[in-house]
Amino acid sequence: MAHDVRHWPGTVYPGEVDRECPEAKPLIDTLIRRLTADGPSPDGYRVKTLGANMGGLWQINLKVRRRQVRVLYAPYGQTIVLFRIHRKGSPEEQDRAYELAKTRKHEYELIKRAANATPGSRSIH
Repeated sequence: MAHDVRHWPGTVYPGEVDRECPEAKPLIDTLIRRLTADGPSPDGYRVKTLGANMGGLWQINLKVRRRQVRVLYAPYGQTIVLFRIHRKGSPEEQDRAYELAKTRKHEYELIKRAANATPGSRSIH
């Protein structure tokens, strides 16, 4: 069964990719197709679950021109949400990227919960 791959907020893809690592766009496109077909742990990719202390995020590392690009996401049943796509950098940059992804995930879950709690409301995309 196909999975629904989304990004939160709308600036994650293609915005962050175009801004931070445009050379990775073809690999990101391929990854998104694989996530759609295979789910949150697609064959051929090394998936890392980051645990509760990282807000339940999952990570896939891609290698582009000897540099790593990280995709931070979370599965929600048949839906997979991408929260941050960035080039691996200094430890401080990494910490900021993880914190931003955790914040975005939290915001997504709050909005999703509110949308599901309100009778007659529409779901978020």
